[in-house]
Amino acid sequence: MKIVSTNYKGKIVVNFIILLSLIVSSPLIVPAWSGKGHVIITRMAVKLLLDDSSIPTELKNILKEGLNGENKVNELKTYVISDNNERVFDHGLDSFSVRPDDLTATKSPVPAFNSTEPLMHYLDSEFFQTDVTRQKFALDGSNKIKPSDLPRDPKDKRYQEAGFITFRTEQSYKSLVSSFKENYSNDQVFLWIGYLSHYLSDAYQPYHSTVDYQGYECLCNQALEKKHNFHPALEGLLFRDKNIVGQKNRAKYWEYFSNEVSKLNTSEKAQLLDPYLVTQDALLSGYDYLPMLCRAADKAFKEQKLDANVWFNYQDKVNNQETTVLQLKAERMAQATIKLKFLILQAWQEANKKVP
Repeated sequence: MKIVSTNYKGKIVVNFIILLSLIVSSPLIVPAWSGKGHVIITRMAVKLLLDDSSIPTELKNILKEGLNGENKVNELKTYVISDNNERVFDHGLDSFSVRPDDLTATKSPVPAFNSTEPLMHYLDSEFFQTDVTRQKFALDGSNKIKPSDLPRDPKDKRYQEAGFITFRTEQSYKSLVSSFKENYSNDQVFLWIGYLSHYLSDAYQPYHSTVDYQGYECLCNQALEKKHNFHPALEGLLFRDKNIVGQKNRAKYWEYFSNEVSKLNTSEKAQLLDPYLVTQDALLSGYDYLPMLCRAADKAFKEQKLDANVWFNYQDKVNNQETTVLQLKAERMAQATIKLKFLILQAWQEANKKVP
């Protein structure tokens, strides 16, 4: 978030006080993958497009401009493994991919959905349970909804409480197509690629699919008066840890992430994607990881402290596959990366009338 300073000391103080009051009065800001995580997903998707010889040169040039050159994608591994976790990013794709979180703090209005920015980032899916007693998170994941439970109608009143992420991702995609088609400035293109990246990535964060987005229902929290919020642990703890253990875990993360990106990029074939359904699928598949994350929390949270190394390396089964929290984070971010790559290309092709 930026503070606009003036030449008058009194006004600087007033601006700071106003900003502080906005932060205090706003809901807890919980970025899905942290600023750095969103930038990593965006840069990797761009890298895949730049490395693909079949991608039109004009699109590649736009993407290069959006990142101010190719250095950021060529040095992506160094950036990931480093303890660089600054929140200030260059104007363009980096900046726009994190901007929605900045707008959350001020409750920026989103007229298209008669709502505000905070509700654009998640879906409290349990609100769509017809049984009121099941409109909450259950430790065994049994309150997960079915795709058919979600009406594709943003005017359904439940979304005003549950969140609009499926529709916001779809809107960002359509706006990107229009930006390509109508020859808007590249800044407009960068904005909608960044927004598309952000909301799509948010959907792949498991905590963005549940009313229990802080993990308060986990067993280790239930006896505590001041409960621990596990959402930030999944989204940004890895990138904030400056200790040797943190460096080692980031190196392991990069190996998992880059390998998964490479595997998916080879195995997933281009197909006509519906951004709404892609987002819906990301949310509901992510929900399956929530019970495992609670078990990891129970193991790693002792005496009011979370052991980051135990947390990230906790291993358990999800859908009959062994995974660690670190692998979960890498794989979900890789899945978001691949879908973002295909949606950027599809938007370009649709704008140029190459997609039915």
